[in-house]
Amino acid sequence: MTNREDSANRVGSNLPTDLAPTRETIWDMTPRPDPHTEAAWLRKLDRATATHEKARTSLEELIADARSAGVPLMTIAKHTPYSREWARKIADRVDAERASGATETQPAAETE
Repeated sequence: MTNREDSANRVGSNLPTDLAPTRETIWDMTPRPDPHTEAAWLRKLDRATATHEKARTSLEELIADARSAGVPLMTIAKHTPYSREWARKIADRVDAERASGATETQPAAETE
């Protein structure tokens, strides 16, 4: 409980209630660049993102292939940025995608 005599919330109190300094308000701290500069940076980001996605997909397929070849998950984890558990999850997902892709293409091949 607060002491009524020392409470700053009491009506007529002479204790200061605003102890924090006032903050400077900065509207739009990072101004937008001109449209030409922004478009150039967005193109660079798009290219880097596409390259990253391709590399990640390739790495995930290699993880699944390595596990299928019998490489232990702990060894895979030591040579990739993923833990053993994430390497297992990635390999399971890639294997499931490959299996579902194989079953989708098989009926089409049989009907021809």
